[in-house]
Amino acid sequence: MSDFYLQWLALILVQTAATMSPGPAFVVAVRNATVYGRKSGVFTALGLSLGVAAHVIFVLAGISFIISKSVILFSIIKYAGAAYLFYIGFKALTSKAHDTSGDKVGQTLNSKKNLYMSVKKALISGFLTNLLNPKAVVFFTAVYTQFIGVETPLFVNIVYGSSSIFIEFLWFATLSVFLTNSFIKEKFSHFMHYIEKLCGGLMIALGAKLALLR
Repeated sequence: MSDFYLQWLALILVQTAATMSPGPAFVVAVRNATVYGRKSGVFTALGLSLGVAAHVIFVLAGISFIISKSVILFSIIKYAGAAYLFYIGFKALTSKAHDTSGDKVGQTLNSKKNLYMSVKKALISGFLTNLLNPKAVVFFTAVYTQFIGVETPLFVNIVYGSSSIFIEFLWFATLSVFLTNSFIKEKFSHFMHYIEKLCGGLMIALGAKLALLR
């Protein structure tokens, strides 16, 4: 039993480090939270965790191993992921500046008109960002094969998978809450458009890097 706890702790540490490292998920979460608000950020985090859930299921079902060994399948996911990053990156780069001038009532009306992302869109953006990331396929295949085998009990698989999903949601939901804190928002309100542009540029750069991935 002690071996289980040690392996579980090791998995948590590896998953936490990978989750907190900069990448497409981080950029999408930051953009959605800062531009569209806390609710969108939290639901983006939920979508990202659902993407992780999909990869965990793929690993446990042996699908990720097949994808990682198939040049065609891996390429399909790679180019689909790159295209998606290009798409949302281009949308961010070409977005119009949001008016932050005027009285509070005017700002509120303008915010409601321009700065809105539905729960569905936030979920989908997070889910697709992780689902279409071929690096996630490689990561979960490489990591989980170190901790599970054909004789691993179902309960252990559930604990490992749930831990990865929870860590993903906890980190990005916490990040969204932090970024949408009233003090933080006030300090960065005049730079939101530039932050969105920066995120758009980073998404396109990450998409290009992903398209060139071998």
